[in-house]
Parts: sequence; C-alpha cells; structure tokens
Amino acid sequence: MPGRHRAGGPPVADDAHPLLDAMAAIASDLELGGVLRRIVEAACSLTDAEYGVLATVDESGSFAELVTHGTTPEQARAIAMSSGPGAPADAPLGAPVLVEDRVFGHLYLGDKRGGASFTAEDGAYVVALARSAGNVIRHAAAFEESERRRTWLEATVRVGAMVSSTGHLGEAMEQLVREVEQVTGAEDVALVQFDGLEWSVGAHTPSVAPLTAELDDLADRFAEAAQSGRPVRVAGEGRRCALIVPLHTELAARGVLLLRLADSRLAVRELEQELLVSFAGQVSLALDRAHALAERHELLLAADRDRIGRDLHDLVIQRLYATGLQLQAARNSGDAERMAEGLLTGVKELDLSIRDLRATIFELGRGIGQKLRDEVRALTTEYATVLGFLPVLRTTGPVDSVLPEPAHDQLLLTLREALSNVAKHADASQVVVELVASPLWFMLRVTDDGIGIGPDAGPRSGLGNARHRAEKLGGLLRLAAAGDGRTVMTWLVPTGR
Repeated sequence: MPGRHRAGGPPVADDAHPLLDAMAAIASDLELGGVLRRIVEAACSLTDAEYGVLATVDESGSFAELVTHGTTPEQARAIAMSSGPGAPADAPLGAPVLVEDRVFGHLYLGDKRGGASFTAEDGAYVVALARSAGNVIRHAAAFEESERRRTWLEATVRVGAMVSSTGHLGEAMEQLVREVEQVTGAEDVALVQFDGLEWSVGAHTPSVAPLTAELDDLADRFAEAAQSGRPVRVAGEGRRCALIVPLHTELAARGVLLLRLADSRLAVRELEQELLVSFAGQVSLALDRAHALAERHELLLAADRDRIGRDLHDLVIQRLYATGLQLQAARNSGDAERMAEGLLTGVKELDLSIRDLRATIFELGRGIGQKLRDEVRALTTEYATVLGFLPVLRTTGPVDSVLPEPAHDQLLLTLREALSNVAKHADASQVVVELVASPLWFMLRVTDDGIGIGPDAGPRSGLGNARHRAEKLGGLLRLAAAGDGRTVMTWLVPTGR
C-alpha cells in the first residue's frame, strides 16, 4: 500500500491519515466532556455519518450519559436503547469504547451521507477510533479527577481558614454550606444536627426550605448515616436524590450534611463521596473546636465567679459585718465622743466597701477575668465584618500584666479609633495589630497596606484623640508611611513601673 513519510518516523498509509487526524483532534482537549464530544464528531467525520451517539455506562451496565452529534437527546436515547449489546443486524454502525478492559460506553453512528451504506472500511475506522479513544478518555478522566480534588482542597482550605480566624461559628458554617453547594452543584445544602430530642437545621443555603420540610421523613436515614459513618443516598423524584454525609464529631452534637442533587449519578461516584467525607471531617473538627472553646469559656466563667464570690465575702461582706458591729458598739457605749468616733470609722469602712463593690461591678461589665490580649482579639474580630477581613494579631512580652488599668482602657479606645480610621479611609486588604510589652513601656502598632497617607491626609487621620490620650499618659503617637507603601500607627506609653 502506498504511503507517505513523516519526519523522523516510518511511512504512514494514506488511508490512516484521517484516523490519525481524528485522534489528534480528540487528544487536543483535556476536559472529559470535550473529549467525549470530539470522539463523536471525529467518528461522524471519518464515516460521513449524519449523526453519532456515545452512550456511557455505569457500573451496573446501564446507560448513564448520552453525548450526541447531529441528533436530539430523545432520538439518541432511543438509538442507544435499541442498539445496545446484542442489537439486531440492521442496527447503526457501532463499537464499544474500552478503558483499561472495562466498557466505558458504546459508540453508535447512523445515516451515511448521500444515502449510501456504511462500508467495511467505515467499520474498521470506528473500531480503531473506539479502541484508541480509551487511552485519551483515561487521561482526561485522571485530569478531571485531579481538578476535582484541587477544587475540593481549595474549598476546604477556605473554610478551614475562616473557621480558625473568626469567633462566629454561625458565619463559618454558612460559608461552609455555600462552598459545598458551589463545588457539588447541589440544589440545596443544610447542616443538620441532633440536639438529643430531634434533628434540626443549623446552617443552610437560601433555597433550602423544600429540603428542610423533609426532616421528619429523613430522620431514620440521618441516624443510619451517623451510625454507619458512611454517606447514605435517598432516591427522590425523577433523577433527583438526597445525599446524607455524616459528621464524625467527638465533642459536639451528632450531625450530617444534607444535599439535594438534581442528578443522582453524582451521589454514586466514589470520588465525590470520598471528597465529601473528607470535607465533612473539616466540619466535624470545626464543630468540636467551637464546642471545646465554649466549654473552656464556661469553666473560666465558673472559676471567675468563684473568685469574685470569695473576694466579695472576704473583702466586702466581712468588712460590712465588722462595720455593723462597730456602729452597734458605739451606739451602746452611751459616750458621745466614742459614738462620733465610731460613726466616722464606720463611714470610712463603708466608703472602702463601696469602692470594692464598684471595682467588682466594673470587672463584670468588662467581661469576667478578661485579659488585655483577649479584649484586643475580640475587638479585631468585631471589626472583621467592617474591614472585610480579620486583622492579624501579634503579641510580644507580658502584654496582660504590665499595663496600668487607666492605660489599659485608653489602649482599647485607641485601637478602636485606628481600625475605624483604616475602614473609612485606607481601602486596605490587610491590617496587622501588634502589642509589644516590656517592664518600662508598652507599644501598640497598627500597620495597614492601604492607599497611604499622602501630603493632604493630615486631618484625615482622625487620631487626635488617640494622640492626646498617649500624651496624657506620658507617651506619644506617631503616624508614618513605611517604605513599602504601608501606613504605620505607633502608640507608645510608659508602664509606670
């Protein structure tokens, strides 16, 4: 058979060039859907067929997806159903598509242009194309799997970062269900938890109402998923289904991720279930972390209540009791001078008791036993919604113990004013808050990567009050532009030690 030479290779038969061109076209697409579409188009081009259908099959051998060219999905479904394995002799031209000795699908072609019949050469082309396409499909499927894993990994990282950086678990869970909705293409997603009496919805996507209406009907399946530790699929109308993915919590209440899928095929894909289970593990860690923090907070509150109770008993109640005895003794003495002295002493003791009560009330109002580091962290978390991101907090030295009480409150006011200033004027994407303490001085430094403080930005700083507070405490405030375009506010005061 005559042939032509390729540079650096053996001769190629003339009738093989169309097949080689078809394979080159198929291999030019990395996305699996694009590869399947090109296979059908190339097969039609090779054989002059008017239409082509590639019917993929699932693990049970049933048709799962139809890729068509030159025909409607309805016609393609009828062709595939009537032309499967063991089809009659007048079935359209076709061949199985194998991927690693497994039937991936069936390729069907029909209506040769010009009304002619398909030839033996057409059949050979289709068989060769189907056989060669298997390798391309395998590589495209592997690429698609890696892309799916990358997408899920990125979603997991985003959710993990938000859970770790925010003090509001509810916001993090809402973000989580939105990520699941976006990555899976689910119609509805909800986080459902068991409170000991019944299953109830926590975080959910906006359109979740139809899904939550089925909670009572799905309660047994929730329990099944929670006990088995594996996803459970519940068939719905048409191709729809619900997928229940258990959360493996150790401290928090039992829960599941509930998804409504428009296409039930997603629910049976091993890769998707694997990725969903991994993602659910991230949710479980977040819920356990929030539960542990809540318990720790309760323990700290209980310990501080005990401490304050002891302080009130030892410092205030005992003093009041002693004052009462002194006043009673002065009244019973019958001596006017002793009575006046007793009244004066009683007034002093009452003043001391009032001072101690006021100090206790002030501490309760600020948050029981709350340290400066915790108050600064709470303030930065509060401003996360205003800024659009969570400021970074860095501390160096004994920041919770060296600052005097008046300076403690002035620092919080200054930080609030600095963060408000950044939110209003800086257009920043990052803010770093630093607390640096030594035995002699304390520094608050706020750095942002915003638009800077150009020559006309003097009044815009809005930090006059902060400067006045620093000077009143014997310190200073400076606002300067760093060499890399950042703006740095430094508030420095002595510790008074």
